[in-house]
Amino acid sequence: MKKSLVIPTLCLAVLSTPAFEKVVHAASSEVSKSSITSTVKTTTKYVNVSSSSSLMLRSKASTSGKVLDHLKRGTAVTVYSTSNGWSKIKVNGKTGYVSSKYLSTAKISTSTVEKSSTTATVKTTTKYVNVSSNSSLTLRSQASTKGKMLASLKRGTSVTVYSTSKGWSKVKANGKTGYVHSQYLSTTKPVVTTKNMRRQVSA
Repeated sequence: MKKSLVIPTLCLAVLSTPAFEKVVHAASSEVSKSSITSTVKTTTKYVNVSSSSSLMLRSKASTSGKVLDHLKRGTAVTVYSTSNGWSKIKVNGKTGYVSSKYLSTAKISTSTVEKSSTTATVKTTTKYVNVSSNSSLTLRSQASTKGKMLASLKRGTSVTVYSTSKGWSKVKANGKTGYVHSQYLSTTKPVVTTKNMRRQVSA
């Protein structure tokens, strides 16, 4: 009878020892650390849209989701997960969803796109006024003989041509932008001779 009372007491003493408590605590700490590490695995990506548009951050993985923000090209985002063409991300303190096809793993340069688009829109050519030495070419406010006269351009004057349409060219000359008749422009500079009298070309 005495032996049966001693055995449970000893078992209880072993279970409550400081060494056993340390083992249990260490095991639970390892489990919690591993679970935290697996849930916080993220990647950084960048918004890859044209410089003139933006990527919508939505409240859910659907085009019907509420728009939370508009993300510009090159914006860095933290990606948590990707599923069915949508990515769950965090950006600017907001968490939402974006279309995965507009995200890139490589950093997007916004300056390169802006420079290339600017170059394309400002493509110009240089031409020269080719009228007789005793006349001049009228620079007008619009592509019509009814346009207001802005300046009179002498033979050999260099002009920057932006576009040509229906016999008229949009040019810049002597700091003024207007229109002249295309037939009086030449790609090569004509020989200029001095004359006392000039007549104005009605164009």
